[in-house]
Amino acid sequence: MSQLHQIPTNLILGFLGSGKTTAILHLLEQKPAQEKWAVLVNEFGQVGIDGAIYQSAGVTVKEVAGGCLCCAVGLPFQVSVNQLLRQARPDRLLIEPTGLGHPAHLLKRLLNNITPGVLDVRASVCLLDPRHLLDERYRQNESFVDQMALADVLIANKTDLADQKAMEAFYQHAASYRPEKALISTTRYGALSLDWLDLPRHKQRQAVYPNAHNSRKSADVWQTSGWVYDKNICFDYQGLLAVLQAINAERVKAIVNTNQGGVIVNGVTRNLEVTAIKVCHENRIEIVAEKLDRRWKSQIEKCIVKQ
Repeated sequence: MSQLHQIPTNLILGFLGSGKTTAILHLLEQKPAQEKWAVLVNEFGQVGIDGAIYQSAGVTVKEVAGGCLCCAVGLPFQVSVNQLLRQARPDRLLIEPTGLGHPAHLLKRLLNNITPGVLDVRASVCLLDPRHLLDERYRQNESFVDQMALADVLIANKTDLADQKAMEAFYQHAASYRPEKALISTTRYGALSLDWLDLPRHKQRQAVYPNAHNSRKSADVWQTSGWVYDKNICFDYQGLLAVLQAINAERVKAIVNTNQGGVIVNGVTRNLEVTAIKVCHENRIEIVAEKLDRRWKSQIEKCIVKQ
């Protein structure tokens, strides 16, 4: 660890369905060829989809599944960071907390030098779906509010799906912060600029809910269900997409082998992004919703065409 010094480190924030995973994949595509990057990722569910997705992109990943990284910022977090840094010895570290997590304690822990002199914490980037600003359910959510408040870079993603009212709400809300954001911008499909990661972090940013430890109010609303299948199983591409699109969920993620090749499925109900991948070592599917339906598993397994 003594040989590691001032590794650029960024938090990539955003609520469920905001597009964090897609955005990180875009950043990894822009990574300088000579650099090694690592990702510390935390998911609300037990299955752990994001780690498999990032591994498929050829990056070193440390995954903390089944809980809130923002909550476990004591010794477990320090151990996870140290293990990842020793393994990868990266030129940059990206940290993706669960979309249901409150970032204040995680950011505080990073800034309190859990690894003195090793990490250089730079701009925190927050993506949001601007349509959520029109929904009272999100506007009253502590995690949603403070992910935006603590971000240095605030990005409205999925602008192709947002109407004028949603975009006006975004610009009005983004302009209200003091201190001002280092950058306010819009994008589609998580297309972030690599340069945004090196924008400065403002030391005086404050959480609106500084005493919120974990997003228990948030997490108690959502339930998660996930399934892991052997790598030799193959799904019918069209059939599986039809099933996942019909599910009423806040977030749908999958990395699966299909009769049209390996794919990553990522998004929310009726708005799924599908990305082809070369290698899929394991089939994983996870759904986060306000109410789970036991029929989903059988509907998904009806799409298996080979095992």
